[in-house]
Amino acid sequence: MATGSLTENNLIHPREGTYFTVLLVFSCLLWLCCVFFILALPFVALTVWCIHGLLIARLRSESVRITPEQYPELHATFVEVCQKLQLAVVPELYVLQSGGFLNAFATRFTGRNFVVIYSSLEEILGASGPMMKFLMGHEIGHIQRKHLIKKMVLIPGLIVPLLYQAYHRACESTCDRYGAYASDDLNGSMQALTVLASGRTAARVDTGHFAVQHFHARGFFVSWHELASTYPTLSQRVAQILGFQDPQYAARPERHPLAYPCAFLFNIRNIFLAYLAFIVLMTLGASASGVQKAIAEQQRQMLLLQQQQQQQQAPETPPATK
Repeated sequence: MATGSLTENNLIHPREGTYFTVLLVFSCLLWLCCVFFILALPFVALTVWCIHGLLIARLRSESVRITPEQYPELHATFVEVCQKLQLAVVPELYVLQSGGFLNAFATRFTGRNFVVIYSSLEEILGASGPMMKFLMGHEIGHIQRKHLIKKMVLIPGLIVPLLYQAYHRACESTCDRYGAYASDDLNGSMQALTVLASGRTAARVDTGHFAVQHFHARGFFVSWHELASTYPTLSQRVAQILGFQDPQYAARPERHPLAYPCAFLFNIRNIFLAYLAFIVLMTLGASASGVQKAIAEQQRQMLLLQQQQQQQQAPETPPATK
């Protein structure tokens, strides 16, 4: 089945840009406030960079890089999707043993992009076909839209309750559109999403009935779950793709009004915990700096003591004879 009304002109979710602009304003203001914590920021940044570097090291040394010689069919599919989405530089693609988890992600380190597909997901979707193209297109969408860089800039925006989650959900919806466009098959795209919901039994799932769940399974807790999550629900994601073929699925069902204050307070709690974590990191950084200074001072004192002992033990020079 073709992609219906999905074209290059509507790949981006209509709210992604709005959420980004508002978050950018808040983030810029909060980044200015972070100047007061400038001494702690390098330590935090270095810690995050090292952790990320270790992740990339694991990928490059313990997972399988996909090349024309290694998984050639999967590599050909990946190159085809990159070309269709006009990605100038093809990222490094890896298959990672996942222990049964079904996932994939894109990341970036030292100027290079990486796409990782969990092995269990690759086994189900296959090396080619619309489902795998959807998955690859989704991850490439994150790279094309520079979501990885933007989210780093928007970290201070986490303090804005619910808005960061809304922006993240819009980004995921945008990438679903990229995936559907890359696959050129709405049915295959929806089936790829149902794999995340039901695993290997996804072939028996009716995507239309699954999309209807988004409209029927409403209420307080479902609304709360949607507002607190950084991903649209899987039934909503299927409904959004199906909406390009049947407009009735593109409608947005209302949420329970009480879910907003509950999700707001829940988000405030997460912000408080994140603030505590930041304070702990700052304290650790200050403590580490203090320990280093104490060690340096102790070494200096020991060196002075050694020099004094050497001077005391040195033999006196006898007087010169006439």
